[in-house]
Amino acid sequence: SDEPLYAYAAATMNTSTQPYHNSAMEISDPSRPSPDGDDTWTKGEQQPRKFNDVTFGLLFYLHLIGMVACAGVYAPQMFTNIAANMENGGGERELLDSSSMSGNNHGLVTSRLLSWVVGASQQIFGGLSSASLLSNRALEEENGGTNDFNDLLLLLSISAIVACIISSLALTVMISHAKGMIMCSLVFNILASLVFMIGAFFVSPFGAIMGIFMVAFNAYFAYVVWGRIPFAACNLATATSAVKANLGLSFVAYSSLITMFCWSAFWLVSAVPTIYITSGCDAQAGACENEANGLVVFLLLVSFYWTYQVIQNTVHVTVAGVVGTWWYVPIEASSFCSRSIGDSYFRSLTYSFGSICLGSLIVAIVESLVTMVRNLRESGDGGSVFLCIAECLLALLRDIIEYFNSWAFTYVGVYGYSFIEAGKNVMSLFKSRGWTTIITDHLAQSVLSLVSVGVGLITGITSLIISYTHGMVFGDELGASAAAFFIGFTTGLVLTSTLLSLVSAAVNTVIVCYADAPAEFRVNHPKLSDDMHAGWAAAWPEQFRY
Repeated sequence: SDEPLYAYAAATMNTSTQPYHNSAMEISDPSRPSPDGDDTWTKGEQQPRKFNDVTFGLLFYLHLIGMVACAGVYAPQMFTNIAANMENGGGERELLDSSSMSGNNHGLVTSRLLSWVVGASQQIFGGLSSASLLSNRALEEENGGTNDFNDLLLLLSISAIVACIISSLALTVMISHAKGMIMCSLVFNILASLVFMIGAFFVSPFGAIMGIFMVAFNAYFAYVVWGRIPFAACNLATATSAVKANLGLSFVAYSSLITMFCWSAFWLVSAVPTIYITSGCDAQAGACENEANGLVVFLLLVSFYWTYQVIQNTVHVTVAGVVGTWWYVPIEASSFCSRSIGDSYFRSLTYSFGSICLGSLIVAIVESLVTMVRNLRESGDGGSVFLCIAECLLALLRDIIEYFNSWAFTYVGVYGYSFIEAGKNVMSLFKSRGWTTIITDHLAQSVLSLVSVGVGLITGITSLIISYTHGMVFGDELGASAAAFFIGFTTGLVLTSTLLSLVSAAVNTVIVCYADAPAEFRVNHPKLSDDMHAGWAAAWPEQFRY
C-alpha cells in the first residue's frame, strides 16, 4: 500500500491507550525543563513519498560515470607504459622511488601523491590489507609446515563462523544484561587508561601526564553518568531487540562491506592512472613532466570518501526505517527477512538517496581536506605547527558533522524527511534533550566497541589454537603466532563491528521514536515500554512526570 504505515498505525490507535501525550503528540522532557518554560516536544510526521534532494543524487551518479571514464581512458595508458618499460628491462617501481630522481622533484611529488591515494584506500580497509600482506608474506616462506592457501582459507572461514555465532549470541546477552555491560565498559575504560598511565611512566613524562588526565577524565565521566545507566541500558536493550527481530539486516550490513571493498579496488584502478597520466609520468624515463594537480587529487579523494559515506549511510537509513516500522507497526517488522527490510532498503536507494548523497558529500569534502593537510604536514615542507592545528580543527569539524549526520539520517529513514528538514528536527531534538541524548548514545557505543574487541580476541585465540594444532607455519615461531592471531582477530573485529553497527543506528532511532511516540511503544511493546518507563524514573526520579 502507498499509505504510510506509521500514519495507519496512528489512525488506528485508540486514544484511551495514549496516556503519555496529548492529541498534538507533545510530551514533556523529563530530563530537564526548558529554561523559557516551553518544555514540549512535537513529534515528527511521516512525509509523503517523493524523491528528496534529487540534484545531489544525480550528481553522485554523474561522478561515478566520471570515475568510470577516467579508468577507461587512463588505466590502459598507464599499464601500456609500464609494460613497455618492463619489456625494455626497466623497473616500474623506479617511478615510485624518489631516491632514483636526481635533480627533479616532480617525481617525488607524484610519488607522494600516489602514496596518498593508496593510503586513503588502506585507511578504510587497513586491517584487512595488513592481514592480507602478512598472509602473502607467510605463504612465500618454506619452513616445512603446511603454510599454503588452504591454511589461510581455513583460518578465515573458522574465524568468520566463530565471529558470527558469538556476535549473534552477544545480541541476546545485550538484551538481558545491558545494564551490567554498560557498567563493565565504564570500568574497563578506567582500567585501560590506568594501564596506559603506568606504562607511560617508564617511557615519557608527557605520556604519564596524559595518562593521569585520561584516568581522571574516565573516572569523573563514570561518576557523572552512573545514574543514567538504567535509561541507557533500556535504550540499548530496545535497539538490540529491534535488530534481533529483523536480523536479515545483517545481509544488508555485510553486503555493504563487500561493496566498500569493491569500490576501494575500483577507485585505485581509476585514481592512480589518472594522476599518473595527467602528471605526464613515464616509467621508462623514471620521471614525471609535471607536478600532480592538487585539485585533481582533491576531487579523487572526495570521490572515494563520498562513495564510502553513501554506502555506510544507506545502511544507517535502512536500519532507521526498519526500526521505525518495528516501533509503529511491529507486525510488518518482526521476522528474519521481514517485509520492512526490503521496503526500507528500497526507500534508501530511491526516495531518500538524494538526501543520503547530500549529507555524505559534506563529510567527504571535510575528510578530503583532513587527508591532504595531514599528508602536507607529514611531508615536512614547513609550517608543521599550523598544519597540525588545521588538521585537528578539520578533524574535529568532521567528527561533529558525522555525529550530526547520524541523527539526521535517522529522521530521513523513519519519516522520509529531506536532509535539511531532518537537520532541523535534529536541532529540535538536542534543544529538548540536551546532553541526555549524547550521553545515552556514548554509553551504548562503548558497549558495542567493547563487544567487538572481545569477539576479536576470541576469534584471534581460536585462530591461534587452530594454527598450532594443525602445524601451520607463518614465518618463524613468533611470526607464526602473531600472524595467525592477527588474521583471526581482524576477521572477528570487522565482522562483529559490521553487525553491531546495526545496533548503533537502532539506538539513535529508539531515542527519536521514544521522544515522538511513547504511547505507540507501550501498545506494541509493553514489556520493553515498562522497562523504559522504569529507566526514565530511575535516571530522573524528581523530574519524571508521567
